[in-house]
Amino acid sequence: MDDIIAGYHALKAIRAPWEGWWDELRRYVLPGRPSDRDELPDARHHRELSDTTAVEACQKLASGHMSYMTPSNEQWFKWSSPDPDAGDEAESWYARCSEIANRELALSNFYTELHECFLDRVGLGTGSLFSGTGRNGRLLFRHIPCGQFVCAENDEGNIDTYMREFCLTPHQAASQFGRKALGPRARALLDAGRHPHEGSLRFLHVVQPRRRRDRSRDNAANMAWSSVYYSLDDSCVVEEGGYREMPYMVTRFLKWGEGPYGLAPARLVYPDIRQAQFLNRILDTLGEIAAFPRILELANQVGEVDLRAGGRTLINTESASLGFPREWATQGRYDVGMDRLKQKQEAINRAFFVPMLELWSERKQQMSATEVYARENERVMLFSPSFTLFATDFQPFMERLFAQLFRQGKFPQPPTTVMQADRRGEMSIAEPHVVYQGRIATIMSRIRSEGISTTLQLMQQLCGLDAGICDHVDLERSFRLAARLNGAPEEILRPLSNVRRLRRKREAEAAEQQQAALAAAQQATAAGGGGAPTAGAAPL
Repeated sequence: MDDIIAGYHALKAIRAPWEGWWDELRRYVLPGRPSDRDELPDARHHRELSDTTAVEACQKLASGHMSYMTPSNEQWFKWSSPDPDAGDEAESWYARCSEIANRELALSNFYTELHECFLDRVGLGTGSLFSGTGRNGRLLFRHIPCGQFVCAENDEGNIDTYMREFCLTPHQAASQFGRKALGPRARALLDAGRHPHEGSLRFLHVVQPRRRRDRSRDNAANMAWSSVYYSLDDSCVVEEGGYREMPYMVTRFLKWGEGPYGLAPARLVYPDIRQAQFLNRILDTLGEIAAFPRILELANQVGEVDLRAGGRTLINTESASLGFPREWATQGRYDVGMDRLKQKQEAINRAFFVPMLELWSERKQQMSATEVYARENERVMLFSPSFTLFATDFQPFMERLFAQLFRQGKFPQPPTTVMQADRRGEMSIAEPHVVYQGRIATIMSRIRSEGISTTLQLMQQLCGLDAGICDHVDLERSFRLAARLNGAPEEILRPLSNVRRLRRKREAEAAEQQQAALAAAQQATAAGGGGAPTAGAAPL
């Protein structure tokens, strides 16, 4: 355990340079957001803000993640077979599993916690989410605030070490670990007769690959990932177990060097955010001066100048000749300040991709479908690096989600076409390929779908010149692939086995009709008996 604690302090030292930036970004982008779940919001950060452009842009982009990447009211992802030649039966099974998984996520607290994770991803550059199972057997998720965990990557760039420091009340600790597993300080707090929700106990959760395990034994002590809960107050292990998959997901907005933490969009326009704060304070001052101008008056006029609306001030001839009282130093250029502030605010909004979001939320003018597609492609392509990283970071989460629901018996019986032999020769289900179907993902996959449509249109034009052109394209597969790329629900597509059965039935019915028509013609000929006069024959 000493090695784990030493590793934790080493990872904290690596994280230390990021903490100052996170505190600064919380000040201007996520004001009042605690760095730890147990902190109370600080209203002081709100009072220091004079411009909320970055705050609003962060909220919009986090909401855009929810609406256009993982919408709760739509099926935003679909699993498909990793083997393109597995057949339609395998694709249909994975598609049904996808629909079940989307329903299970909607029944859990996933979207509530995911929004908090996206706020950290957008505002601070790094978000984290825990996925597990609650006591009721349903999926359970928890957002881990940025700054409350440390992590490290393996040689392939995947998060393989995760350490989270957190606090529990004595009641929560006894509920989670059991009274007997707690250390002496925790038990003393429970035995002191105080309220069980008073007091705070510090714990450390460490998840990392298990170095030695017996793969033939399916128990917590031999799972791929070791899990250790350590009491920092009592310096003892309170729970030791394991996970089959990494339960913690870390998602970055953009990669920053070789480290495990991400780059927030606010880091790119931090000078503009600071300048917007300054300019807004200056413009507030100019506005106050315009509404309540400075007055220059003679010493003997003190108390005699009436500044009320409609007020009257009597002055003598000497004061009038000198031009007193009069406004003083009220000639600031408010318009110039507003232009500069607008430039800073536009730069902040561009960094947070607000123009992309406004293209969908507001249509201020009538645009043709071609123009809409062109603008969507242009703006979404700028966001593609962040979306690609989102898909990469979410891959372990999606694999764990699939495995959790399969172990819970939520999925239908798998067909043999989805089974494959592992390295020990045992048959297991192939890990699915994830296809995202949110609006952003749909636009990014539109190019592939448009390629199918363009190819089919060209084929249709050339078939008039050479009918053999059609032999180059599998129309059946093209149609089914285009339907899935366009996000069509799986239930509208008949399984290929049913399609073939329907075709055989149709061919049999056509053959029967043809035979019936031929039999009817033969009967009509026989009924004539050959005695009917032929054309041109003269009667005897």
